[in-house]
Order: sequence, then structure tokens, then C-alpha cells
Amino acid sequence: MNVISMRWALACLLSVVFANAWASAQVGNAESHWWEQSIWNDPGRTYQWYPPDAPPKPVPASEKPKLRDIRALKSVKAIREELEHLKDVAVMTPTPDNVQRFLDAQQVVMDKSAVFADVARRVVWATPGLDYGLRRPTNNAAIQTWKTQRQGDEQAAVAEAMRTHGLYFFMRGDCPYCHQLGPVLKYLESAYGLEVFPVSLDGGGVPGYPMPRPDNGIAQLLGTSTVPALYLMPRIPAAGDVPIPIGQGMLSADEIVNRIYVLTRTQPGQAY
Repeated sequence: MNVISMRWALACLLSVVFANAWASAQVGNAESHWWEQSIWNDPGRTYQWYPPDAPPKPVPASEKPKLRDIRALKSVKAIREELEHLKDVAVMTPTPDNVQRFLDAQQVVMDKSAVFADVARRVVWATPGLDYGLRRPTNNAAIQTWKTQRQGDEQAAVAEAMRTHGLYFFMRGDCPYCHQLGPVLKYLESAYGLEVFPVSLDGGGVPGYPMPRPDNGIAQLLGTSTVPALYLMPRIPAAGDVPIPIGQGMLSADEIVNRIYVLTRTQPGQAY
């Protein structure tokens, strides 16, 4: 067999092979060739694609948080805890559902508070002993009447205190607030019969009290280092008598009179 015949035979053989292969590819259920497959879905070509994320595992029903109806809760503690829980969830995971659940629960709590407040005021109106407005008026007409009565009580308290006590005024000549307080005390002397005993820590005077008494150690005995300072002290000390501190710093006439009244006429916690 010559070379041409061999080449012809080989060509015929190859044509038969390719024809059979093409016929096999046309069969409906036959596998397609690799060049017809998508490289993105071929597990055998993992170097060219990333597998999809694993689907989340379903949470068992027993592990899901149970949502409680806040209207059905019977204690303030339970309502407070549920409201706080719903707020935490809404803040950390602010989905529309979570936020709405919190706002709905908050509205329930506000409604309960409104009912309580309304019932409370009705009880106060019906129970004079619970009405603070009877001890300290809150409307304008009653406030004016209360102030007039209070001024009379304060004047009586100051007049009574001055029969047995005097007001010690500790000051310094270089203290600007002492200079301001001097005329105020002079006014109280004339208006209320207050008797003031000025004591200077540095020997200097102030308006109204140009010649004060020098400090003889009483300031140190009282622990007074801040001026101006006012003390209500008995004229004739007796056993058990103690100085009554009125205050330090600049005070108005009304403040001084009010403090004398409170400290000499009332007890701690007493309405005045």
C-alpha cells in the first residue's frame, strides 16, 4: 500500500470517528461537552467559582423568644421588665416590627399612668389631708393671702427672738459683700427692731457699722472663717444655749427674716 492510499484510509477512519461522536452528542440525554457547560455551576472547576453561602439554620421553636402581651401582665415589675426588653430589642435591631412592638407597649404603660394620675387627683380633691394646696396655696389669689399672713408671722417671730437674742455680724473691712450687707442690716434694725452686734475679723468697718467690735476669739470658737456671716446668739447665755447660724454670704432682708422665722418657729420637716 502506497503512501497516498494510507492517508486516504486514515482520513476515512477519522471521519467515521468524528461522525459517531457527533451523532452521540445529538442524543437527548447525552452529556454535553465541557465547552458547552457553565464554569460557574461545575463542581469540578472549583478554582473558578465560590460556592454559595450555606443557608441559615432554622431556629427551633423552643429557642425562639416568646413575646408576651404586656396588657396581660399582672405586676408592675413584669411590665417594667417586658418594656425594657422590648426597648433593648428595638434599639439593637431596629426593624419596623420591633420598633412598633416597643411603641405599642410604651403606649399601654402611658395609658396606665394617665389613669393612675387621674384617680390620684380625684382622691386628693376628696381628701383634705392629702391636698398640699391647703398647706401652701398654688393659685394667685390664695398666694397673696398666704404671703400677707406669713409676713405677720415673720414679724412676730423676729420680735420675739430679739427679746432674748441678738444678731452677730462677722465681717472684714476689705470684704465687698460685707459692705453690701451692712445697709441691709441697718434697715432690719429700724424695720423689725433687730439688734446687730458687728464683729470685725480685721478691725475694719463697713457702711452702717464704721466702729465694729474687734474679734476676741469668738469667730474661731464658732469656726467662722467665711464672711459675711450671721449668727443668732442669746443675750445672756445659759446652760444648753447654742448659737444659731443664719447664713454666710450676701443675704437679702427677706431671706434673713425668713431664716429667723424658720429656725426659731418651726421644726425640721414641719410645713411653714
